[in-house]
Amino acid sequence: MKALYFEGSVPKVALYLAASKFYRYAGTSFFSPSTYGGVPEPELPGKNWLKVKNHACGLCGTDMHFMFFNIDTKSFSAATPGIERKFLGHELIGTVTETGTGVKKFKKGDRVVMRIDWPSCNQLEIEPKCPQCKKGNYMLCENLGKKKLPLRDIGGGFSPYMVMHKSQPFKIPDSVSDDEALMLEPLACAVHGVYKRQPQAGEKILVTGCGTIGLLTIAVARALTPGAEIVALDFLTHQLEKAKDMGADTVIRADKNLFKTLGQKSAAAYHSGPFGNEILLGGFDIVYDCVGSDQTISNSLRLAKGKGDVVIIGINFNPGKIDYSPVWNQEIRITGMNCHADEEKGKNSFDIALDLIMNKKVDLSGMITHRFSMNDYKKAARLFLNKGKEEAIKIVMEHD
Repeated sequence: MKALYFEGSVPKVALYLAASKFYRYAGTSFFSPSTYGGVPEPELPGKNWLKVKNHACGLCGTDMHFMFFNIDTKSFSAATPGIERKFLGHELIGTVTETGTGVKKFKKGDRVVMRIDWPSCNQLEIEPKCPQCKKGNYMLCENLGKKKLPLRDIGGGFSPYMVMHKSQPFKIPDSVSDDEALMLEPLACAVHGVYKRQPQAGEKILVTGCGTIGLLTIAVARALTPGAEIVALDFLTHQLEKAKDMGADTVIRADKNLFKTLGQKSAAAYHSGPFGNEILLGGFDIVYDCVGSDQTISNSLRLAKGKGDVVIIGINFNPGKIDYSPVWNQEIRITGMNCHADEEKGKNSFDIALDLIMNKKVDLSGMITHRFSMNDYKKAARLFLNKGKEEAIKIVMEHD
């Protein structure tokens, strides 16, 4: 079978980095550290595993980071013990085709999405589990690198078949459509982000970045706290229009008057110092930063009110310089989030996300804007880089 996978060998990465200086789409070329090529169709590596036939998979920004290697080799992530071959594609919908004798909660024919992507004590079958995995924080596993997966070529959402450990799948009810299922994993990420600091009625909320995760963050915040005031910030018109549909009270296009405009919306005092140094005294109760760039984080810290909260939801593997002076000056609380986890009362981010869909508290219609055959993954990736021009939100690749 053919699969899209990443192998971070130093020579290949070095060659790619050189080529990328001259060719914007080097991530879809021969030079990319990711390959779309033939690998063995996986068989069950043990009794606690199941096999899944994938139907479709969303293209995520994380996939793009691997394809275009936008990862600083000195970042925290780059030093994290990984796996020999990282198969891309985690926003999938598939059907179980085979189960091992130790799998009791899933059966042949079940529709599933993938809940746990990166290795943890669960897939590695390490006992006792590390403190984080015991708490359901599987993305924060402390046992990475202590054991290998039982199979190198496990497949991923961008391969027609893959195998999952019984801890990884999440079953999809018949009443939930395939398109809704494809959005469940990113919706679970938004749930996890909002749960880091849930808004209260009357609070002023700013969502920076209205891509897929930003739009879903707006929807989750609106569903959980109808009485909050939500302001959405972006520079793409089509994403701001969608932000209104998802529940934003106000949408603002990012421009040179950003701080003045947001100061007015949050009833804060705007001040400017020499050399374009702008701040707000007062501001938003919560800022959900769904971009995570150096600039947006620096801005988010200045746009939160004193003792306010900034939740970093956007992922940046290539960090640079951030002005953290508002943290001590205004006593800003900062937290981050890594995908999803167990939240409260035994419920995982996926359980909460599914409840929001089934109870019609979140409307996912119109989120999927483009579809490609898996064989056209290069076209999909190039369109991803031109989202504004193509008015794309979620791009999905389908298996023939």
